[in-house]
Amino acid sequence: MTPHRDQASRQRHVLLGLLEDYRRLIQQILALRRLLKGSVYELKSRCGKPSCHCAAPEGPRHSTIVLSWSQSGRTRLRTLRPRDHPGLRRATEDYRRFRQARARLVKLQTQVLGTVDRLEKALRLPPPPPRRPPGRRRRRS
Repeated sequence: MTPHRDQASRQRHVLLGLLEDYRRLIQQILALRRLLKGSVYELKSRCGKPSCHCAAPEGPRHSTIVLSWSQSGRTRLRTLRPRDHPGLRRATEDYRRFRQARARLVKLQTQVLGTVDRLEKALRLPPPPPRRPPGRRRRRS
């Protein structure tokens, strides 16, 4: 096999692998149903009442599960009901998975374009040689 054909064969093989990676990422994205930008976490705070157990320096703090998100450059918090925790947590995790898969797609697309460029280079033929040396004219009879 010539070096160009060998290189083209390798690039085709790489493209097929990238195609499979692309298919897998698209399947992951399509499986996600609900996305929520933000984070669900437990917020611990002191209430400020002097007689409360949280007022002691080492006393336990009050805890609340909240949703945090950014809106117009500001961080917003919303207290969540206990029954909403699992669904909203899953939606925020799915949003993170979606964004990670999207970032991998962008990287993959760059790899695909680079591989296609290398394949083109391996397949491109040089221009044909001239029929006769330049500068020599055909004689008329």
